[in-house]
Amino acid sequence: MIDISKLKTFVTVAELGSFSKASEVLYITQPAVTQQIKALEKTVGAKLFQRQGGRMVLTEEGKRIYEIAKLLLNSYEGLMEEIARIKKDLKDTLFLVLSATPSEYIIPKIIAEFHKEFPSSKIKIFTGNSHDVEEGLVSGVLNVGIIERKPSDKFVDIPFLEDEIVFFTYPEHPIAKEGEIEPERLYELDLVMREAHSGTRKLVREKLEELGIMFDKLNIKIESTSSRNIIQIVKNGYGCSFLSKGLLNGEIKAGNLVVVKIKGFEIKRRFHIIYPKNSTITFLASNFIQYLLEKTKEVELTV
Repeated sequence: MIDISKLKTFVTVAELGSFSKASEVLYITQPAVTQQIKALEKTVGAKLFQRQGGRMVLTEEGKRIYEIAKLLLNSYEGLMEEIARIKKDLKDTLFLVLSATPSEYIIPKIIAEFHKEFPSSKIKIFTGNSHDVEEGLVSGVLNVGIIERKPSDKFVDIPFLEDEIVFFTYPEHPIAKEGEIEPERLYELDLVMREAHSGTRKLVREKLEELGIMFDKLNIKIESTSSRNIIQIVKNGYGCSFLSKGLLNGEIKAGNLVVVKIKGFEIKRRFHIIYPKNSTITFLASNFIQYLLEKTKEVELTV
């Protein structure tokens, strides 16, 4: 007899092309993933995967099983959701993937509040840059993503919260008292920046190049995938950076960081809730999106 957990593991490996990635998403060990796939292969009586170019790809037998397994899982999830509606006791899992800025800003607080509304559910959160979020959703394993830029046309796109990117430094830095600087002054400064694929860095680069700045000539001394790391580095007396003002408000109010205007520089953007157009959104994911929109409708950012 084949149980649902083995089918879920099989479909996840098929969509991610990796036993290790599947183990991370499913929160089980890689040996457990291997064991479940071997057990399923024994039941079926055929190999379901073969290694090809560093990825696990489906065999012909695997492709046949995958199509049926996907239909069964969708039917099972639909059944569980309907039972949950009747019992008002939703025991589904929300797989949420966030790009860096939303993950460190207002979203964690909303997730905590949402779970109080659905206490029987589970929420699994993954983070990465905007590029990582889109890749994770395309795999079909993750339900909903929140990113800092407009997504590709593969996704349903729901803009929901305005944000502003600002330039900042620590109070003792020589430019901190100037109020506003010319864009060319950036060539003289040591910068701490988000990594190359981040949505924040992409927007900053585009705007500075509009202002005539050769981005590759800037003195980017430190790069990090974590906005919190950048804040701590600058706060402790090193360099300048560009980040969401929402991330900085507490430190600005405490006097630990100072926003410095750059002549002609202004970036306002919206965060985007996304999910693949070709997927059926789960009942829990749909409720989370509605909750998120309601909670952020009245949020005012100090910009």
